[in-house]
Amino acid sequence: MFTVRIIITLAVLRLQLPHAALAVLYGVDRSTITRAVHEIRPLPAARGFAVPGHLVLRLRTLEDVFAYAAAEGMELRLDSTEDRGRHPGANRPGRRAFVSG
Repeated sequence: MFTVRIIITLAVLRLQLPHAALAVLYGVDRSTITRAVHEIRPLPAARGFAVPGHLVLRLRTLEDVFAYAAAEGMELRLDSTEDRGRHPGANRPGRRAFVSG
């Protein structure tokens, strides 16, 4: 059902719920959840972000966001909070193959 796929996709994107947890909740396989998210996720992205107060203006790309901010005299900020990533310990298998990034 299309509406269920939308709800699942929104739960993944907004709440960061694991696909496996949603699979248990809906009684399906994890791959079914993954497939639904991959099918639905491009749809809202293609519509763009509606700017409050502007009925027809939609920001679809990062360039649109920068252009809108410049036109409105806004200052954009980037959240660059660093998260500690997991990686193989020193002198452990796979350490040389690990690429940070």
